Amino acid sequence: MRTPIKPWLYAVMFTAVAGCSSQPTQRDIAMHKPLVSLAVLKAKPGQQHALKAGLLSLIEPTRAEPGNLDYVLFERRDEPGTFYMREAFKNQAALDEHFATPYFQRFAATADTLLSEPLQLIFLEQVSN
Repeated sequence: MRTPIKPWLYAVMFTAVAGCSSQPTQRDIAMHKPLVSLAVLKAKPGQQHALKAGLLSLIEPTRAEPGNLDYVLFERRDEPGTFYMREAFKNQAALDEHFATPYFQRFAATADTLLSEPLQLIFLEQVSN
């Protein structure tokens, strides 16, 4: 049975699609561009170890996805329990496939108990090599 997607995940997925292009005429181009983002995840009090474990469990299978280019977890030194996942996928389709994987869906099902606020997904445009 497939786990229902949480409302915050619909918002993230919509932002992923809408945030790729500011002009509808560029949508097709955006669907084929690499997507680079930072996911910001803040743990509820007492949940930082569980959140970290959940995020770490995503690393290996995500890196094995054919459309994944980068997936690295960071924790703020000055704010334990605040995590940043640097992510890059070949294109929008690869990101959509990532959201649909069973392991991501399992993590999404636990997010309400782990996160103090909705996940924030910040899309980046590379400006240097």
